[in-house]
Amino acid sequence: MADNKKITSNKAKPAGVFSNKPELILFLKMFFATIILHWIIMFLGYVMLCKSGDKTLLEFFPFFREKFMESGDTPHYLYLAENWYQAAGEKANLIVFYPLYPLLMKIVGFVVRDYFTAGVLISNVCLGVSGYYMYKLIHGEAGEEGAYDGWAIYVLYPFGAFMVLVFTESLSMMLVVMCLYYIKKNKWVLAGILGLLAAVSKSQCIALLVPAVYEAVVYMVRKKKFDVRCLGVIAIPFGTFAYFLINKIVQGDFFAFVAHEEAAPWYNKSQWIADNLTQHYGMAQDYFGLSLLIYWIQIILYFAVIILLFYGLKKKVSPSLIAFGGAYMFISYLHGWLISGPRYMMGCVTIYIVCAVIPKRSVRIIILLLFGLLNIFYTLGIWQGQAIM
Repeated sequence: MADNKKITSNKAKPAGVFSNKPELILFLKMFFATIILHWIIMFLGYVMLCKSGDKTLLEFFPFFREKFMESGDTPHYLYLAENWYQAAGEKANLIVFYPLYPLLMKIVGFVVRDYFTAGVLISNVCLGVSGYYMYKLIHGEAGEEGAYDGWAIYVLYPFGAFMVLVFTESLSMMLVVMCLYYIKKNKWVLAGILGLLAAVSKSQCIALLVPAVYEAVVYMVRKKKFDVRCLGVIAIPFGTFAYFLINKIVQGDFFAFVAHEEAAPWYNKSQWIADNLTQHYGMAQDYFGLSLLIYWIQIILYFAVIILLFYGLKKKVSPSLIAFGGAYMFISYLHGWLISGPRYMMGCVTIYIVCAVIPKRSVRIIILLLFGLLNIFYTLGIWQGQAIM
């Protein structure tokens, strides 16, 4: 009987993300730390705004709602959550927004009875989950110390304020990081489902197909046999196809969004990257006041990411993660009206991984400090209503 008890007590626990208590504690720590740090920076931006004397600290939450209900893309997501896509009329052009985020707002809105609150809740929960999986993904490439630093660089990304607002960024980030994590864990069906959902949240997420196919092929070559489970990654582009199908059902054209993107008020015609960079270099010369807020930052970011990708190859970061970074950046910089380029590039997960593998911690700390200062600067600008998109 004693032997039987011993055998039972030593029985292997099922594998899983939360298969033991320390892992659950780690999840909770990273989840709440990611959310709280974002809100601390949001509050710091508000405190700096209050120095003008227009607002008081007690008005933080009322002003937050008042300010950001009418800011950027938020009104569009609120409209879609309430009314969905329109076949014609003034709001027909909102079909340029991918459907998963407003659909979730619709569902959560039934419970909380307020679409803005629903959007903020979704964004923050997804943000917290993304922080945990970001740490886990980077840990596999850079170890524990590097994982914490890479996670902190992610949290302090200069345009991180959008992660707590009613934007799709947190949702797509969570799905991308989870998908990449499970690709590396060879969980092909789960990765395919997550990639499909990501592709219904944002156009750039189709880039997940590149690392998924690469890792699946490498896995089968290593095993020297075909594994039908690897076909799970083929689900990823079906997310994009689902979006095309919505275009067809609502407006009669699989690519109806293209015409809307090229027209006012988006002016977002796809162009070659060199043409886009040249255009924004010219605009940086013509509009000095906006150059630091919009134009120069995305031009510098483009070349900085290229350098990081090559450095990541040198430091032997997984080729699939480098490939994802390259594919994601390529899709992002095809956007002709690139005023949201720095926000788009927040989802380029490879940035944080490569920064985490930099061997000198002093360099990683410098990046952290730079990102932190820029984060406060741009967050204040968002509070002030500057042209930061």
